[in-house]
Amino acid sequence: MIHITFCYETDLDLTYMKNEITKCFEQRGVCVSACCCHNAAELLKRSSSQLPDILFYDLNGEQGLMRKAAIAVKKKQQNMVSVVFAQKDTTAAMEDILLEPLFAVPNKSRKQLWTYASLAYEAAMKDEDTFTYYRRPSYIKTAVQDIQYFVSEGRRTHIVSADGCNTFYKKLDEVETLMQNKNCQFLRIHKSYLVNASYIAGYSRNSIKLTNGEHLRISKYAYYKNIVELIRSSSVS
Repeated sequence: MIHITFCYETDLDLTYMKNEITKCFEQRGVCVSACCCHNAAELLKRSSSQLPDILFYDLNGEQGLMRKAAIAVKKKQQNMVSVVFAQKDTTAAMEDILLEPLFAVPNKSRKQLWTYASLAYEAAMKDEDTFTYYRRPSYIKTAVQDIQYFVSEGRRTHIVSADGCNTFYKKLDEVETLMQNKNCQFLRIHKSYLVNASYIAGYSRNSIKLTNGEHLRISKYAYYKNIVELIRSSSVS
């Protein structure tokens, strides 16, 4: 069960957002508890009994009061993920860093909403020991210690683990960001490869050798330097 709160001043926005987001998660097999609020005061009151895992709201609503309320809720629920709409004429406030992770949706189209709802869910389900990704018709969790590497191919990313290979839609840069807070260290060795350092058995200037005997190419000297520094620091410790 994931708890989602929607906070918008108009019933039209509230109904639209709730219907689209709950439909998105229902189709992905995720149980959702939804709460709707019209203003900052209502958001604070509702959050006293049930803190949200994901908060969809108008960042600049009520002349900034919704932002302040969101920050207050975030202090109580540190893992809360914020989802707002990006406006070209809006200047980010300094305190927005307190709301991270914060996703800004470009527009209200179903495609954008569902994409960012999925990103928010994956961030909200953050677990140091597992990696969560969506592969139709549901989400899959994989232990990070079992992941050997990720390889991108266009808009798709393949995850290679002890259980074999699966494919999901996400940019490798986004995957790299998600893996930064895991219990295993992942290294970028190529624009298309993100490797679990635990599976590196050897390396040269141009490639690494994995514990399964597979070789993957290193594309930049900067990537090679990172590998050398990691191996040296590991051997010293």
